[in-house]
Amino acid sequence: MNYLEDLETAWQMRDDDPARIKVLEQAILGADMYNDIPNGIEARDMLIDTCLYVGFPKKQLQAFSWLVKKFEEDCPDVDGFDLLWKYKWIAEHVPMFDEVSKAQIDALLNDMKVKFEQRGYSLRPYYKVSTLGAMRMGDRAKAEAYFEQWQKAKSDYMNDCGACETNDVVHYHYFMEDYEQALKKAEPIVTGKQSCAEVPHLTYGFTVIAYFKTGDLEMAQQCFDKGYPLVEKKSSLIPPMASMIQYLNLSGQHEKAKEVIAINKETALASESGLDKLLFLQAAFSFFDAEVDKDLIQLTEELTAKFDARNENSYYSERLVK
Repeated sequence: MNYLEDLETAWQMRDDDPARIKVLEQAILGADMYNDIPNGIEARDMLIDTCLYVGFPKKQLQAFSWLVKKFEEDCPDVDGFDLLWKYKWIAEHVPMFDEVSKAQIDALLNDMKVKFEQRGYSLRPYYKVSTLGAMRMGDRAKAEAYFEQWQKAKSDYMNDCGACETNDVVHYHYFMEDYEQALKKAEPIVTGKQSCAEVPHLTYGFTVIAYFKTGDLEMAQQCFDKGYPLVEKKSSLIPPMASMIQYLNLSGQHEKAKEVIAINKETALASESGLDKLLFLQAAFSFFDAEVDKDLIQLTEELTAKFDARNENSYYSERLVK
């Protein structure tokens, strides 16, 4: 039973080691072949964790869907708390796939809400991921409504860490183009009082633009200098990487922008997330050559159209024009 050896090997690897994914996938195949449910659950739990760090949301979603099915079958080996904790990650990221319909996204979010209610947990995480989902779908009115409910809902131990909560509040104000409020909320992160595995990495993607938009060019450059090394060639951090390119373009640092695009292009284009890919392509769009990069231009326009069609608005088309 080599899959047990694979599982043991995976335990000895770092959570953020991309090579861990292949080892865990082999363990899952073996566990499924022998109908070893407990080890199949364990391997998928570990795979979901690793995919969060190294950026394979589709693999993460597949593993999670299997766990949800077992949970709904009352499988005693599925940890209900852990499953619902991971539900936040899945629900937050599912709008990043253009092939997932609006109805499917709504159904998934509703299922998360029901499961949290059944277990007696606060709906604060549900309102938060609903806010983030509306933002990714370019729906300002829905984002505003969910944000208000998120901020009013009580906290419990199902909430994310303080740094993540702060970062997501910053993200909301940034999305609403209230840059001064975004920077005010970002203060604990920018000053180093709050941090976690992906904060301030994500936050610098918002503050680098917010500082530029509010005229603080020195702080904007500091955010780039500190933030870009944290996200370079990181497949799970493509959105802040795209913001770094946008900043370089806005600030007239065009040669540096071309350098950053060249270094990160392979990582971005290999992403499973259509939205991550689109954000990178849109940030780089003005640097594409009509002949040399015609395939990238076409891909950018196709993805823009797909997300706008799914979201039933023109949010990403308007971003591309800008």
